[in-house]
Amino acid sequence: MMLYIYVQQNQWIVATVLAGIALVLLFCLIYQAMWHPRGVEKKAEEVEVTGPPNFFRWLLSFVPWVLILIVIGCAIFTVATIASKSANPPNW
Repeated sequence: MMLYIYVQQNQWIVATVLAGIALVLLFCLIYQAMWHPRGVEKKAEEVEVTGPPNFFRWLLSFVPWVLILIVIGCAIFTVATIASKSANPPNW
């Protein structure tokens, strides 16, 4: 009885957690670029990295472009947030 009341009171938390799990599973199962064939890894090992253009070409040969965009977006967001927080410090 106690668990039933607790879940009913906090049903939005349960719904949010279940929706998050469903979205993560949906992303992992639908996203096809994560499941490269094994031959791509052999091709990535043959590339000689001698400079920045070759490094990015080598990186793109096995890392999905969506993951690279997420990392770049997080870096831009971090820099923008730090810049805005330093420009407007909190008035404690």
